[in-house]
Amino acid sequence: MPVALAATAVVAQGVSAYGQYKASRSAAAVDIATAEHNAQVDRVQAKQIDLDTLQNIRTQRQENAVYLSDQAASYAAAGVLSTSASPLHAQIVNAGRMEQKIQQEYVNSQQRQQSLYSQATLGIAEGQARAKADRNAGNLALIDGAAKMAGMAFMAFGSGLGGSVAGASGVPDSAEAYSAMETMTP
Repeated sequence: MPVALAATAVVAQGVSAYGQYKASRSAAAVDIATAEHNAQVDRVQAKQIDLDTLQNIRTQRQENAVYLSDQAASYAAAGVLSTSASPLHAQIVNAGRMEQKIQQEYVNSQQRQQSLYSQATLGIAEGQARAKADRNAGNLALIDGAAKMAGMAFMAFGSGLGGSVAGASGVPDSAEAYSAMETMTP
């Protein structure tokens, strides 16, 4: 009866180790899928920021052109030539400031996009690292399970059945072999 219990325990240990191994593979697949999904979300956000920024720049430039045209018209209505020194200088300064603001918006947008692309790349690397750790844990579970199974089998067959098996096979144990060697030496 102890052999049957030991065999059952060995099989149960094997099933448990294989279950942990399969679970680690599933966890690794989830890690990769999650990382790829999150990276795709980050990339889509970066592209949307780019599209929004470009549209905002087009709109801002149109509004700036209307503003500068209105400014020139108000100078003309006041009887001042918009192409003369002071009015022209004011328009050039305003246009420069407007364009500088647009360029700064574009640079900020590029930084946000780059941050999202970097986050996507980092997320993929982290997901792959987690997946590798999960697979390693599964491999270790198999090795640990095999070691436990071997230990259980050794203990079950070595203590209960091992002595009778060794004696029945005609193979002497170490004490018998030592005793036989002592009688042979003169």
